[in-house]
Amino acid sequence: MTSNTAGTGVDRYFDAIRALQEKVITNQRATLIAVADRMAAVIRGGGRIFVFGTGHSHLLAEEGFFRAGGLAAVTPIFSSALMLHESPTLSSQLERTPDLAATLLDHYNPRAGEMIFVYSNSGVNQMPVEMAQQARQRGLAVVAVCSQAYAQVAPLSTLGVRLADCADYVLDNGGVPGDALVAVEDFPWRVGPSSTLINALLWNCLVTETTLRMVEDGSEPPVIASLNMAGAAEHNETLLAKWRKVNPHL
Repeated sequence: MTSNTAGTGVDRYFDAIRALQEKVITNQRATLIAVADRMAAVIRGGGRIFVFGTGHSHLLAEEGFFRAGGLAAVTPIFSSALMLHESPTLSSQLERTPDLAATLLDHYNPRAGEMIFVYSNSGVNQMPVEMAQQARQRGLAVVAVCSQAYAQVAPLSTLGVRLADCADYVLDNGGVPGDALVAVEDFPWRVGPSSTLINALLWNCLVTETTLRMVEDGSEPPVIASLNMAGAAEHNETLLAKWRKVNPHL
């Protein structure tokens, strides 16, 4: 995707991201519905929906976890070393280091029939790909969320496969290689990354669709309420009494 050279920076980014939002949802409605169906089935059965990403992709694990309007069944896979607040250099090295995913996943005792979202914008880094492989071997349904265009040009890890090759479902965030959308005249690098915003859009479309489907079939979706709303504390505590037994972060 390219950006017009005319207009303010605000307009350029807004135009590009608005067009990308329309594209990724319109072109993937069937996949989104299928993923939401699987999410609803997992939750009905008391299973967890894991969310994992490294670097900036870990923000999607934060987005899914203990969020007003979100689902209590969501269990983030967190490791501070894979985030950015301690050392972005270390995080970048670790996401390319072999044989770490299994140990991290073991901490959560995943069960066959549960589900995991693995976010990797480039779709090639070692640890996200390894996480998807490990999860699939253990019987989890794997959803890969990445830029397919980026994955086609980024160099593969020693595993020799892309994240999309290791998933049951693939959601394309539609981003360009390098993530940044907007070209600036007389400057060599693009600005305005799209992955976090589009990934959050895809995720919250799924949360909404999952909730609608559960309500329609008479099951109770475990939706967390904002603590600033009347009755929310009591509602949330009922949810947490169930889900904290299987989520070490609650």
